[in-house]
Amino acid sequence: MKIAVTSTGPSLDDNVEARFGRCPYFLIIDTDTMQYEAIENPNIALGGGAGIQSAQLMSEKGVTAVLTGNCGPNAFNVFGQAGVQVIVGVSGPVRSAVEQFKAGSFSSASGPNVASHFGTSATPAGPEPTGQPPMTGPVGQGGGMGLGMGGGRGMGRGMGGGRGMGKGMGRGGGMGRGMGRGGGMGMGAAMDMPTGVPPSSPPGVFPQGTEVQMTPKQELAALKQQAELLEQQKQQLNRRITQLESGRKAVAVVDSGKCAGCGICADVCPAGAIEVNGQAVVNDEACTGCAVCVSECPNEAIILAQKKISK
Repeated sequence: MKIAVTSTGPSLDDNVEARFGRCPYFLIIDTDTMQYEAIENPNIALGGGAGIQSAQLMSEKGVTAVLTGNCGPNAFNVFGQAGVQVIVGVSGPVRSAVEQFKAGSFSSASGPNVASHFGTSATPAGPEPTGQPPMTGPVGQGGGMGLGMGGGRGMGRGMGGGRGMGKGMGRGGGMGRGMGRGGGMGMGAAMDMPTGVPPSSPPGVFPQGTEVQMTPKQELAALKQQAELLEQQKQQLNRRITQLESGRKAVAVVDSGKCAGCGICADVCPAGAIEVNGQAVVNDEACTGCAVCVSECPNEAIILAQKKISK
């Protein structure tokens, strides 16, 4: 049996992490042989939707059970749709937790045991997310660098607090909303700079022809942020490859009993996959499973579910 355990580190001797979506590592373990794969969590720094994206990642790994300290409603819904058993309240060394699971000491959770966005403001127990340059000027007036591949509004709500200015390539918000929540396949990113400092770039990384006026410290922070954006883009592409190879993908599903037809989901959908006709209606073929609508829905009327797709 293949199971997943949230962990503070990459080994069986590390402790079980209390947070699911923002755990530093996932350990994918074969309970028969105790062989395992350590996966560094690519969603730890997301401003929202970390639980959904992490649950989707674990479902794609083919695990039948997840052991963790706490699990919120959005991730729990994804696991429910995928038929993955969720066990909460687990603590202590990962190795010990797996042995207890094999001995039948745990029982499945009947529902989430924490509210949405649990652990959002908590300090990660593992590697810290990369910071950004100190802000001294007005928020949201940064020099954007469009990495858009189309179909996306950047990486969600900005780390600087503003929505930026301008557009990237395709439908990616090139100077869009920074590195926060959700974001589909678009990678448009805003990097706010201090007042009076024009956007600048090292050769071969950023656009040419602009004068570099950043300090070495600011340039280093900007490069680290750019590297993090590229890593998140890589994770999204790999996830999409896995979906296509497995013949299944995660799509948004609307609970008609909760949907108020407010239209927020249609406004934030980077793929234009949602229309509102009294209630929200999702186009499964256009939906990328980015989970932006799930995070933004005020009534928690949308979840992600795994569906068969044609190759």
